Amino acid sequence: MNIKSEKGITLTSLIIYVIAMLITVTIITVVTGYFKKNVNPDPETYTFMGEFTKFQSYFSEEVNRDKNKILEIYNGEGTEQSYVAFSSGNQYTFVPNNHAVYQNNVKIASGVQTCKFKETNENGKSAIIVTLEIKGNSETTSQIRTTTYTLNE
Repeated sequence: MNIKSEKGITLTSLIIYVIAMLITVTIITVVTGYFKKNVNPDPETYTFMGEFTKFQSYFSEEVNRDKNKILEIYNGEGTEQSYVAFSSGNQYTFVPNNHAVYQNNVKIASGVQTCKFKETNENGKSAIIVTLEIKGNSETTSQIRTTTYTLNE
């Protein structure tokens, strides 16, 4: 009796391999779908956050300068410009016609609908309250953020 060794893939093992591969691909697809759904940033939030971050980085640098003082604050009505001037020589201006905030002549935030500056006193130090409204990607969305910056006097 001579038994031959039969090496190779049988139909049963081929079906098992195909089913295992289908299960693996399905699991990877489901996990990838959840990952993309949870990680994909909302473009509306991204627009708001990007513009707020740009403004805040310039403005916080300004208020943290040594011996920097607020010289003048003006909040225009309607289409008038609002601005705050510092003793360092920098002026932050909101131009309603452009929907932008400028540091001197450099645009630092766009899509700004309103910007108001208010001087206040925080724990015996000068502070400035900035209220920004920035428009999102659609016509109906905007976000208002109010931040208090304390000067480093």
